[in-house]
Amino acid sequence: MQCSRPKDVANAHIDVGNTTPLNTRLRYTCNPGYKRKAGTSSLIQCILRDDSSEPAWTHTTLQCILSIQALASSIGLSVLLVAGIVACCCWRMRMCTGQSSAAAVTAIPMVPVASENEEMLPPSVYPMG
Repeated sequence: MQCSRPKDVANAHIDVGNTTPLNTRLRYTCNPGYKRKAGTSSLIQCILRDDSSEPAWTHTTLQCILSIQALASSIGLSVLLVAGIVACCCWRMRMCTGQSSAAAVTAIPMVPVASENEEMLPPSVYPMG
């Protein structure tokens, strides 16, 4: 005599194996990122009830709830990733801005440049002839 496959529990798994004879005990395990809610049991047993000729699993009260630590670590990783991307973008913008400002510093003369043969006169004095 053996039990059939145990019922599925949300956010949990169970390793059944090939055979589950009478009196076999199995334990559900919460999936990664989840934990067992306090006061619930993960243990089941294959038993023969008084009113039945077929063995059946005991009822489980297991509830797997989202683990705050797993949630915090996944949020922490996301925040770290976003912060890294923002830092890289800011660094690239600063580097690009730094290159264009170096070109803008070039001096532009405000008066015409005298040729080699021409004397430089003050701006108010122009030759008349």
